[in-house]
Amino acid sequence: MTLTSGRYEGFTLIEVVIALSIIAVAFTTLLEVLSYLTKEISSAEERLKDVITLDRKVKEGDLEGVSVERRDVPDYPVVREVTYRLGGVFLIRYEEK
Repeated sequence: MTLTSGRYEGFTLIEVVIALSIIAVAFTTLLEVLSYLTKEISSAEERLKDVITLDRKVKEGDLEGVSVERRDVPDYPVVREVTYRLGGVFLIRYEEK
């Protein structure tokens, strides 16, 4: 702060408190977003692992632990829908009867 023509130049205490409050709110919001994204990334990684495992099991024909549901498709009498489920993911294939 310097004294020029009888006035101090600088920030008042109120201005500093308001600026620090804005920075604190922004920082808190940023931390919450990062925490949420970390959880979402972890969840996406788990789903991706399940998808890769399910795909490998279906390709290899090893369906142990895989739920398989077959149903006819009414509009296409020569087609059968096969749903494979593992954990929270599923794969749908259409096969000829």
